This record gives sequence, structure tokens and C-alpha cells, in this order.
Amino acid sequence: MQQFKFMKFSANIEAGFGSLKNIGEHLKNIGITGTAAVISGETAFRIAGKIVVDSLESSGFYVNTFIYEKIEPTLKNAESLKAIIKNYSSKNDVFIIGIGGGSTLDVCKYISAKLELNFIAVPTLLSSDAIATGYSVLWIDDKNEAFQTKAPSLIVGDYEILKNQPKKYISAGVGDMLSKMSALYDWRLAFWLAGETYNDFAMNVAKATTNLLKKRIADVAAMNYIGIETLFLSEVTDGYLMQLSGTTRVAAGSEHLFTFALEKIHGMPNHGEYCGLGTIMMAYIQSKKDGEVREYLNDVGAATTAADLDVKPQEIIKALTIAHTMRPWYTILGINGLSEGSAERLARYTMVI
Repeated sequence: MQQFKFMKFSANIEAGFGSLKNIGEHLKNIGITGTAAVISGETAFRIAGKIVVDSLESSGFYVNTFIYEKIEPTLKNAESLKAIIKNYSSKNDVFIIGIGGGSTLDVCKYISAKLELNFIAVPTLLSSDAIATGYSVLWIDDKNEAFQTKAPSLIVGDYEILKNQPKKYISAGVGDMLSKMSALYDWRLAFWLAGETYNDFAMNVAKATTNLLKKRIADVAAMNYIGIETLFLSEVTDGYLMQLSGTTRVAAGSEHLFTFALEKIHGMPNHGEYCGLGTIMMAYIQSKKDGEVREYLNDVGAATTAADLDVKPQEIIKALTIAHTMRPWYTILGINGLSEGSAERLARYTMVI
């Protein structure tokens, strides 16, 4: 078992081919007892649910499942599910197991933090770094907000399941991870010019994991053992670095502000790939090699233009002009953001539109 400890943060990882079959034993090994409340969407439960339930029951755990057609990452939905789990946990000694992608895990983290329950993450997708973070990004009406929650007590990454996910989720995960190519620049700016929280150690670890991901991009694209493990552990490491540095800025900057704006305008289905487009454009403003970002995205089949995602040019331009209002962060976008003319030039110079 791999165990990483940073300050007050401690999490256990079980990863490898078939690791989910032993989740019951893993839980016993770290001292978690009680009744498992398994929360999942229907698709994720079909992929991994039976394996989880069978393993838990064979290890002597009682299991109750809460399966939904789709788990929307909204505060309203999270509060609704929290009320259901609260009622159930009042009669039982409960811990939560979340099965699915980033949206499901963010909702589960929120519920477990509010109810002070142990949380176990079982990712079935690698589309974002939500796996291990101590934050949950939830939507309130047409704007999202990052809530400080709690990181999982155990993360089980089963490469047998993760290597069979649709490749579009791998592309999205790479887009989210490559965000650090612009985000780390923004974070340093925010430290020097706006007095934001900064941690040099976390900065350098983030650079190292990003460089390793770039070095192994062909393996990630091939979805082989090395590629799946590299992307999985890169995403998990992001969560640790957020805990270590006390901020999400170690993994998110101006490219994420653009992403949040585009999600508000166009919808939420492509977070990681929106991040990829944002990183291309923000790297250009930062006088970096935007072509390098585009090359890595191309390697994994990720979107590099608005047309690739059926996004209209005007939506890209609008998102760029309002991006600076999405969070109270200092970034390369400055305080006033981009004018419409500058936004259009940027999108055209970088061939996003």
C-alpha cells in the first residue's frame, strides 16, 4: 500500500490491475468499519458497482446503495443527497463510497465533509483531478464555487477499469493536467503582485509531475499500463498539492477562469478539454510556446479548436472577456480582463477560432 502524508493530510492509495476486488480488505487494513453507503450514477455502477459490493459483503460489511441516473454537481443536488445520507447515517455507523467521475466524487466529498463521515473514492474516469482534492466544485445557478471539503480516506484506482474508459475522458484529463503549464505562472504572479498563498515546494512538485506527464504522453495516448498509472497518479498528486499549499492555485489559474466562464456560457460537459483550449490561449499571453500545449493535446486526441467542441467563436470571445470575474484570483488576465477586441485577437492568433 502506498501512503502519502502531507502536514495534516493523510490518504491511502490502492492502485493496480484488479485492485477493486480487494476493497473490503483495504478498508479493514486502515481501520474503517461500519455500513457502506455506496453513491453512484447508473453507468459507473454498472462498470464497478458489483465488484465493490461483492468485495465489501465478502469482507463482512453491510452495504446500501444509492444509485441515480446521473449525479449533477450542483449545490442543490448535493444538499438533497446529504439529507438522504444524513437520515440513513442517523440509524447506522456509516462511511461513504463514491463511484464515478469528478462530478460524483465532488458531491460525495461535500456530503462526507458536512456529515463528518469517512469517504472512499473509486474513480471510473480520469477526466479531472477531483479524485483526491480537498475541494468540491459545485454549481449554484449559473456559477460554480469551490467548497473546501475533505480528501478521501482511501482512493482505489483499478487500472483494469480505468484502461477501458472512453478515450475522450483521457483527453479531458490531460487537458486538466496540462493546465499547470499556465496556472503555475499565474500562481507565482499572484504571490508577488497580490499577496496570495504560495508554497515553493508544491510549485516544484507540480512542475515535476507535469513534466513527467509530458514525457509519457505517448503512453497516456495508448492507454497502456504506464500511461494510465501516470495520469492517475498525476491527478491524485494534484489533490495532495492543494492540501499542502492550502489553495487550488497550484493547479488552476487563468485557463480555469476561462473554463468556468465557458461552462457558464456553453454548458459543463467538457471541463478538461475547455481547460486545454484555455491553456493554449493563456500560454500565448504569458509569452510561452502555445504550440507546445497544442502538440500535447493533439497527441491524445484532445480538442485544440472551438469547432472541435461545437463551441461558437462568439462564445469563446465572451468567455475570455468575463473570465477574470469567475474567481477573486490574480492572473495574467489582470484586474480588468480582456476587451472584446483583444479576446478575439487572442483566440484567432492561437487558432482556437
